[in-house]
Formats: sequence, C-alpha cells, structure tokens
Amino acid sequence: MHREAPAISTALVVAASLLGDTLLYTVLPVTAASLGISRPMVGVILSLNRWVRLLTNPLAARLYERFPAGALIVVAIVLSAVTTAMYALPAALAVFLLGRLLWGFCFSLLRLGSFLATLEDAATHAGRRIGNTRSIWGVGYFAGAAFAPFAIESLGWTGACLLAAALTLVAGIGPAYVASTWRRRIRVPEEGHVPASVWEPRLLALFVIATVQLGLYAGILVAAGGFRVDELFHDGAPIFSSVVPATFVAAAFLLTQRVAQVVWTPIAGRWSDHSANWAFAISTVVSLTSVALLASLELDPILFVVIGACAFVNGLTTTIAVELVVSRRSRDHDRPRVLAALHTWQDAGAAGGALLGGVLAVIGAAPALLVGAAMLGLTLPLWWAATRG
Repeated sequence: MHREAPAISTALVVAASLLGDTLLYTVLPVTAASLGISRPMVGVILSLNRWVRLLTNPLAARLYERFPAGALIVVAIVLSAVTTAMYALPAALAVFLLGRLLWGFCFSLLRLGSFLATLEDAATHAGRRIGNTRSIWGVGYFAGAAFAPFAIESLGWTGACLLAAALTLVAGIGPAYVASTWRRRIRVPEEGHVPASVWEPRLLALFVIATVQLGLYAGILVAAGGFRVDELFHDGAPIFSSVVPATFVAAAFLLTQRVAQVVWTPIAGRWSDHSANWAFAISTVVSLTSVALLASLELDPILFVVIGACAFVNGLTTTIAVELVVSRRSRDHDRPRVLAALHTWQDAGAAGGALLGGVLAVIGAAPALLVGAAMLGLTLPLWWAATRG
C-alpha cells in the first residue's frame, strides 16, 4: 500500500529550522554596530549561506536520488540546531561564518525535501499545495521575527542564539521522526519521454525571474529595508504618544512578510492555479511601486510597515506563480534536478541581493531599494517570453 509523502511533516521541519536564520535577518542590521560588525560584513553574513547553496543545491538533488529522503530530513534538522548555536559569539567571526555555510547546506536539503514531498502526489492544484507548504514554512519565519527583538532585548545576543538553537531542535525533531521512513515514489517515465533540460530557454527565463525576485524580497528589501529603518528611526520611532526602539520597527517591517507567508500564501497559490499570468503581472506592478515608495518618502513608522507589507505580500504571489509554472514543466524522475536548478537561481539572487543591499547601503538605503524596484520591472517582459504560446 502506497504511503502518501509526508508533506506536512517535512514542512513543519523546515519551519522549525528557520528560527535562527530569521533572527539574523530581523535584528542583525540594526544591532550590527553594537556587535562590532560593519555594514558590508552584514551583507556577507546574510548572503554567505545563499552563496554556498549554489553548490549544495545540486548536491541535495543527488542525495535525494540516492538516499532515503526521510533520513536526510532528520540529519538536516539536527545540523540546523548546531548552526544556530554557532551564531552565539559574533566576535568569533570564523565560527559565525562557518555556521552560515553549514546552514546553507541544511536548507538545501530541507527546502528541496519539502518541495518534493509537496509535489509527489500533486496531480492537480499544485499551486494550492505549494501555497499551503509555504504557509507552514511561514510559521517558522513568523516565530523567528516575533521571537528576535524580545529575545535580544531580554537575553542579549548570545542568549537569544542559544535559545533559538534549543527551540529549533525541540520543535523540529518530532515531525522529522514522522518523516524519517519516507522514501520517494518515482513513476517510470513513458517510452520516448525526453527529460526536461534546465537550459531550455523558457525555463531559463523563469529562473532569471526567480533570481531577480529573491534578490529583492530576500536580499535588498530585507537588508536595505533594515538599514532604511535605522536611517529614519535610529533614535527611536514615535508611535502615538510613545517612542519605541528601531529594533521593534525593523521586526514589525519583517513581521509583515512573515504574517503574509502564513496567511496569504494559500490564497496566492489558489490564485496562481486559477491564472498564474494575472497573479504575476498585477502583483509585480504593485510590489515594485511599494518598494519605490519606501525609498522615496520620509514615512512615519506605521506607514513604512504597511507599505513594506504590500511589497512582501505581492512578492510572495509572484514567487509562487514562478514555482508553479516550473513545477508543471518537470516530472517525478527529473523533478529534484529541475527544482534544485530553480533553487540555485533563487539563491544566487538572494545572495547577490543581500550583498548588494549591504554594499549600496554604505551610500544610502534608498538607492539600494530603488535599484531593486528597477530590477523587478525587468521581470515583466521575461515572464511574457517564458509563458507565451
């Protein structure tokens, strides 16, 4: 009797693994100076795990072709807890950077495993399944963004990182155990079937779009957005009759992305199932407009967070639309390779975006955000080229 792939369990493992990484993205830009870390080095730290995934994504695809998928999930969550603990002493920069490299490998395994489990039995409504999976991941992102400012303010950097490591292991080992017996079910391809090529022009166009998307939403907007908060509200943000620390504004800014990852992604998946073209086009235009406003206007903290939320929400929709179209162009036997290629292009964008955001922020956060908005505009003609006909 065929056992259904553990899509929910693997997604829960991914969610648990994200606590430490999200802590860094939430508070490192606004606490870097007190930790003795320069802005360019923040860009390096936030991008290093993504650069290494350019190598570990293809490795993950090979591992899923050769070893039981469930066992790889268990190994990855244990190592994820170890990497989070390695962030605890920022003065030991070599250990910190090694932890980022190891986390990159772990996330390659966990993300690909979760996608494979999600799509294994998705004959129809793949967009909905992708949206639901990303919603579960979003619980981890949300928890990390909510946890970070309170943990930093009450426990300090070292205590917050060690607690995040413990919580990662406690929350992730249970669902990892449930998934531990999973072995992928691969349908035998029909005679004469030609495997999908990751260099096929329309796939390449989608991969380039994914690179730009992640460059903005997981790189420039996160890093430069945090620096923009620091520029506008360094001495505190006036909200009604009180003044709150800049760390809380930065956390609220990123928290909107995390809330959207939980609440909006199932809707975005269904919208993409219905019409991926309209979902992509409308959301791209709204998102790039929002990013330009963040860069151009001297906003109060509440409006800054609201407009940031608009950018993140629509960015999630466009990301799911791309993932859906790519998944439709792969089959069970070549899916690890195609998805690993997509993830590699996404990670190249995210890594480059985080680094670019950190470097451009030396000049100012606003120019970095404007560069990101301009890049996003280029994805519209690329989408047309990839999906026409």
